[in-house]
Formats: sequence, structure tokens, C-alpha cells
Amino acid sequence: MHALLRSLIGAGLLTAALSPAVPAAHAADGAFLPVGDPLEAELRTLEVLGAAPEGVRHASIRPWTRRELARALAADSLAARGPGAIARARLARDLARDGGAAARKRTPGATPRAGQWVDDDSRLELSIGAGGAVALRRDEGLWSKPAWRDGSGLRLRLTAGVGPWVAHTDLAAGALADVRSFSDPLIEGRDVALSTEDSYVALAPSDAWDLRVGRTRWHWGPGEEGSLLLSGSAPAMSGLALRGHVAAIGADVAVLHATPELGRGEQLAAHRLEWQPRADLRVGVAEAARYRASGWPAAYLASVIPFSLVQRLLDQDAGQAADSLRNNVLVSIDAAWRIAPGTRVYGELLIDDVHARSSAFPDKWGYQLGLDGVGPWLGGRLTWNAEYTRLSRFVYTSYYGRSHTVRGAPLGAAVGPDAKRLRLRLSFDPSAAWQFSAFAAQTDRGESDLATPFVPGDPVPDPMTFAGVVETTRTLEAEARWWPASGVDAALRIGREHADDTSALLGASRSAWTVHAALTLWR
Repeated sequence: MHALLRSLIGAGLLTAALSPAVPAAHAADGAFLPVGDPLEAELRTLEVLGAAPEGVRHASIRPWTRRELARALAADSLAARGPGAIARARLARDLARDGGAAARKRTPGATPRAGQWVDDDSRLELSIGAGGAVALRRDEGLWSKPAWRDGSGLRLRLTAGVGPWVAHTDLAAGALADVRSFSDPLIEGRDVALSTEDSYVALAPSDAWDLRVGRTRWHWGPGEEGSLLLSGSAPAMSGLALRGHVAAIGADVAVLHATPELGRGEQLAAHRLEWQPRADLRVGVAEAARYRASGWPAAYLASVIPFSLVQRLLDQDAGQAADSLRNNVLVSIDAAWRIAPGTRVYGELLIDDVHARSSAFPDKWGYQLGLDGVGPWLGGRLTWNAEYTRLSRFVYTSYYGRSHTVRGAPLGAAVGPDAKRLRLRLSFDPSAAWQFSAFAAQTDRGESDLATPFVPGDPVPDPMTFAGVVETTRTLEAEARWWPASGVDAALRIGREHADDTSALLGASRSAWTVHAALTLWR
């Protein structure tokens, strides 16, 4: 494995040396925008408007690089006016931080970093910050203790660029749930520790391809709240990712190799092909395999062999079918179609297991349907999204230990198996500084969860009927967000939640008020 990695990096160095000069202005343009960053929503808006077809090249493979943000902003379009203007203003003020004092001076809302040193072919950027998010619940007349999101506290980001190479780390000294169960906390008796969810070394010599090794989140698919195969709602993982653009056919390829459970040798391999046959249509197909090995075998690492075939090849090399080589393969197909400027529909189909020739096993699958919209209103911008997700029983699970999970959470949709969810969002942005949103959702869950795989020999149920008592949860939320400048972001969300048939008890219910507050300050 190590020899393969050395060969891969060596090939990258050779290609970088032979590649033409990058037209981008800064050596650190190859830095990645973390999955979940609010600027992703602005790129999504431009994609729905059809304002930057060349700028948002692989819209369903995230994270994106800052070079791609700049390309989307520079794309010739009508987005400088109307509902796209707010997205462009937010992108511009963030990218102006890369351009120095002159760029910040001519860009409203742009703020400097704590430190920035630039030479002809190198760059060092330092940012310091503080903030995070906290959640409160009022249930049965009592307020819960504050639940801090991981990473809430003090932050430090350091990004260095030398030629096509980028090294980035984002460190948080703050809340980390259950840290005392696996490490020593910074403060005795408190779940406070030093952590990171976005640190890597990357090689990004051009728009054509990039390579990254480190720890972060990934999201493949058109879904807004989440996707079915690899979702940004999953915890961060350590791994290697390679992405390339085949301009001749308007296609992008992505490869990911990660280790969700290092101590048990549980590995993840995934690859995706995304094709844009026309400016208003994107289609994608992806495959992921969970398997057990001490490293990344060459047959997986190459990522040019279907993963369903890799296990057979490894069995062939071993001279027998070995349970230790058995993998769990999932496949997804998705499409996003902009039916008119400002309106887009999308869908994703996930296939975990389909047993056409046998009734001894249940089919495991799911799907997601969505609608995006953007339009002008009262001199500002309206955006909306409707997303419906349905997952069968047993999806993501494996009775032989290859569940499609990381640290107990699904690698795909957070709602998990035996569930369906409808989520609606409506947002009004009167200016680049303010956003007001309303959310409504209903989630139905059966009693079959990630800890309930199907075991051969058990009675085979209809996988698209819920198991046991169905718990139904409805939520209504309103949010006000103030985002006046790059590096300043504050939000307050208040909601009402009601659940029926809770804890698998017919007639049992609960209601609660929820409060979520978030603040981010960066310099």
C-alpha cells in the first residue's frame, strides 16, 4: 500500500512539473471549501439560476476548491443583477480576502485575515476565530442543559501554498462529545479537547485534477439536506481523494479511499462519474464498498474495477471464498435537471441489495426527490427547496460487519434505514447581510435501525413497510441570520417539535421547544 501511495504522489509531482502555469492568482487557490460552508448555498443558487454553467462544473461532487469559487464568480452571466447578485456579493467578499488590501478595499463586506504573506509562488494564510453552536430544548416545562456542537470554542486555520501544493489545517480547542471515553480532555472533567474536521495536504496543479490526503467530509449527489451514498451529514473521515475533469466529454470523476474504523481495519472505497451532457442537465453514477483489510488493496485503490468484481478477484487470488474478504457494495444513480432558469428538479436512487432471483433476502434500497427554486422578491431574493427521502428497512446495514457507517452514523442520509422524511425550506434574503428562513419537516421512523440487520434465515418482510410502531416527528422552525461581512456570521433558530407514538408506544407523544444559536467570528 505504501509503495502504491508513493508511486501515486510521485506521478502527481511529475504531472505538476509538466503542467502549464495555472491561470489562478494565488498559490493557495487549491484549498478546499469545507462541506457545509454557507458559501455552498450561494453556488447552489447560481447553479439553479443557470448563471455559471462553467463555474459550477461538478456541482454534485463536494468539497469544491477556492479556485472554483473564483471561476463561478468570474463567469459571464446575467447573475450580476437580480437574485444572483446576492450570491455574487457573498462570494466576492470572501474571495477578496485572498486578493490583499486593494481587493478588500473595493469589495463591500470584505475583511482581512489575521496574517497573510504572499510571494511569487508561495502563500501563507493565518486566521484565528471563535464561536460555535449551541442547542437548547424545553421539554415538559424544563430546559435542557446546553448541547454544544463539536468544535465550539477557539479556532485556528493555517493554509500554506507552494506551487501546486497546499497544506491546510483547521484546529478547534473546544467542545468534543464524549472525548473522555477515548482521550484526555484539555480541562479535567469536561468534554473539551483539541480536534479537527478539516485538515489535509493537497496537490492541485490545474482545473483538470486535484489530489488530497487528510481528514474532512464528503458529499456526492444533488441533495440539499443530505444525499444517499456519501452525505455531508456524516462525520468527518480520514482518507485520500482524487478528482479529475475530462473536458472532451464534459465529465468529472472522483475517487475516495477512507478508513472509517481504523482499529478494526474497516475500509471504504468509492468512485463516481458525473456527466453534463447539456448545460441544464447533470447525471451521475457512483459505487461504494465497505470492506475489511489492513490497508487499501491495489484492486480497490485503482478504482477502475467495479467493486462488486473486486471481491471475486481477491477470492480468486486467495484460492477460496473467504468471509474476511467479503464486501458490502452500494450503487447510486442521480440526475439534476434545470427545467427553467430558477427551477431545478433532482433525484437519486440508492441500491444496497436487490435479489431478483431469490426471495430469501429482502431488497435494500432508497430514493430521494427534490425541487430547488430561486426568484426575485421585494428587491431581494427568494430561494426554496423541497426534499423527500425514503429508505427501506436494512439499508446501510450488514449482518457480517460491513455496515455503511462511520462512528455509528450513516455514511449516507442521516435519517437512516426504515424511515421517510419530507423537508421544506423557504428563505428570503433582502440583502447580502440578512437572511430569514422557515423550515417544516415530517419524519416517520420504524423500529428497524442501523443495529438491526437482516440475518439469513429470518422471515423476509416487505422492506418498504415500516417495522413495528412508527414514530412520527413534525417540526416547524424559523431562523434569522446576520452575515454582514466575511468572517462574521450569526444565526438564531427557534422551533417547535411534536412526536407521536414515541419509544415504540402507541399513543405516547412528546412536544418540545428548540433553540439553536450559532456565532462565527474569523479574522
